[in-house]
Amino acid sequence: MVLGYLPESLLGGDMELDRKGAWLAVKSVADALDISVEKAAEGIIDIVNEHMFGALRLVSVQQGYDPRDFALMAFGGAGPLHANALGLLMGSWPVVIPPSPGVLCAYGDATTRLRAETQRSFNRTNDQTSDEEIAALLDEIGSEVTADLIAEDIAQSEITLRYEIDVRYRGQAFEVPLAIEAEAFRKGTGLARLIQSFDTEHKRLFTFNLDVPRELVNVRVTALGPSGELKPGVIPSGNGDPSGAKLRDHKVYMGGEEKAAAIYARDRLRAGDHIVGPAVIIEMDSTTLLHDGCVADIDDHGNILIVQA
Repeated sequence: MVLGYLPESLLGGDMELDRKGAWLAVKSVADALDISVEKAAEGIIDIVNEHMFGALRLVSVQQGYDPRDFALMAFGGAGPLHANALGLLMGSWPVVIPPSPGVLCAYGDATTRLRAETQRSFNRTNDQTSDEEIAALLDEIGSEVTADLIAEDIAQSEITLRYEIDVRYRGQAFEVPLAIEAEAFRKGTGLARLIQSFDTEHKRLFTFNLDVPRELVNVRVTALGPSGELKPGVIPSGNGDPSGAKLRDHKVYMGGEEKAAAIYARDRLRAGDHIVGPAVIIEMDSTTLLHDGCVADIDDHGNILIVQA
């Protein structure tokens, strides 16, 4: 509110926000630090973004993935407010804001696949087992989880099975989960392929391999029912000019200074519209902040795609 990132009303105008109250709350922090209210507010947002950045590093850099190789998807009511800043911190482009991000979890719940999963401890090294033994275990567990879904009135023809084995070098305290194909074990080639996949993944994650037996710790099978049939909608095409969606001129505090911006109504944007930051894009369930030096394009399905200018 203090920085102008949120308009003074939300939920299509059904909720009024107290800008003065927000300003007074941040003023107590600013006075203690002997800085302006705007600088204090921007510092608070920066700290929040850094915490989110740390969480994203846990699932990217610390898992052996370069975030610059990925796009960043934002969801939740507040996620699109921070997404552009996190894209800048991570170097992940484009930043994608899907339609109705505030209810994306509900959308996922409506389209999720019913699943049943069973895991068995195995605890054998690769020289203590065989393709035949593993294939038999996979088939046994697969029959169990398939029966679970059939009991939920899912037709067997609509059930998909996924197989995983957790593998580690003997003596290690952690495992690497690996997706496998049951048919490979039935043909007698699965164990060799599993060891090769493990060595490749272990080196990618940790930069080294060991010349010791590999231990197969857990065997896991997941049965999945059919997915929902909801298809993404297509929005009308525009001419690249978002002025028809512009609600009013606006001011935001960004990068240590106040900057001219604009507020847009997302439901009025058209495919092909091009928005130059800084800007605020509002909708019923969320607000998207577009930073200075970045631009946003609207695709055919209404996704907001943010990149650096």
